[in-house]
Amino acid sequence: MTKKTADRLFQYRKANGYSQEELASKIGVSRQAISKWERGESSPDTDNLITLARLYNITIDELINGTDEPERTTAAEDTQQMVEEPYEEKKEQPKVSFVNGIHVHDGKDKVDISFSGIHVETKKGESVHIGSSGVEVDGIDEEYIFKRKPSWLHAVLPFSVIIAYLIIGFTFEKGWATGWLLIFLIPIIESFIAAVKTKNPSAFAYPVFVAAAYLTVGMLMSIWHPTWIIFLTIPIYYVISNAVTQKKKEREQ
Repeated sequence: MTKKTADRLFQYRKANGYSQEELASKIGVSRQAISKWERGESSPDTDNLITLARLYNITIDELINGTDEPERTTAAEDTQQMVEEPYEEKKEQPKVSFVNGIHVHDGKDKVDISFSGIHVETKKGESVHIGSSGVEVDGIDEEYIFKRKPSWLHAVLPFSVIIAYLIIGFTFEKGWATGWLLIFLIPIIESFIAAVKTKNPSAFAYPVFVAAAYLTVGMLMSIWHPTWIIFLTIPIYYVISNAVTQKKKEREQ
């Protein structure tokens, strides 16, 4: 899906006063699907495009290729009124099963406990999976979906750093005294990868990087002054990174 189409889907939803959850409920898809459409990560199929066009009282071509500024439509006003009318939600009795484990489904949330692990899913799309492969958390932060999965890097990186330290220690005369600086690579590399994946520069452990750079230059080159000035860049880094993150959020809204 092109960025233009994704933006128009977002703009039509906002113009008609729907949250992602409300729109998902109306057209029969998950909130994650709406979020992915608006971020351009996936495209609605033909049936969903037809449903959206009918909801907004426009043609499919206007929905995805139009140039006019999206406005609130009559059809949307009628359906919006239906959304705002109070209603009594029908409560379903939880269904419990003990076949191949323990399974509890109440129509909204699901809990499954079996030999494969523990799996919990909510109606909104949040989930936690604990199994032999580790812990996987899928959550929702405002309009966005985030995922946290176990990474081989957590095991391989520390092991590699220790091996490198031993090699340096046995190989060079002052290896034991200076090689321990390699330990800084663990939080630096992991936080850098996290910052790139989340596109959030604040996730990078910049103070650790600064401390590592200062100690490395000081211990290997005996230059302690005026390299301490590098510590003054820490608050500057976070001011800039927070400004970049805020600007990005404003563009996506």
